[in-house]
Amino acid sequence: MAKRNSTTRSNTVRKAGPKSRGLTKGKIQARQKEVDGIKFKSMLEVFCYKKLKELGVSFTYEEHSYQLTDAFYYPCVIFETKGTSKEFVDKSKDKIRGISYTPDFVSHDADGKLLWVIECKGFANDRFPNTWKNFKKHLIDTNSTCPLFLPKDQKQILQVIQLISEL
Repeated sequence: MAKRNSTTRSNTVRKAGPKSRGLTKGKIQARQKEVDGIKFKSMLEVFCYKKLKELGVSFTYEEHSYQLTDAFYYPCVIFETKGTSKEFVDKSKDKIRGISYTPDFVSHDADGKLLWVIECKGFANDRFPNTWKNFKKHLIDTNSTCPLFLPKDQKQILQVIQLISEL
């Protein structure tokens, strides 16, 4: 059997470097692209955008943000480490930031009622599952329940497009 030399291997087999696959310090980063004057954060979002346009439905891209948790102050003493320091610091007076979430694609009817939400997630970070759960809870609490879609590849986006066309 002939020995394969590393220069003959395809890009998918070759170890990806920072420029070839969008890797930064061991993390996978999506390739960003601008289409129709909109800056998308991933090629999966671009694919979804094009398919939604082909379908002819009304939608927006990252325009609607939802406040999942309001900012607040903790009423008691808080001692935490600050940054990379191992020293305890009194943070009792610090405001605890709220949590907001902006889905990728959203559609509303003429009255402003939420029709559906699409969040394209090829690779989710460690925070996303909790944010997604909190978003679902927020929709329930605000009586805004609607179909939610979380496609992870182009095949799933095509399924989402089919489902939306049937709504």
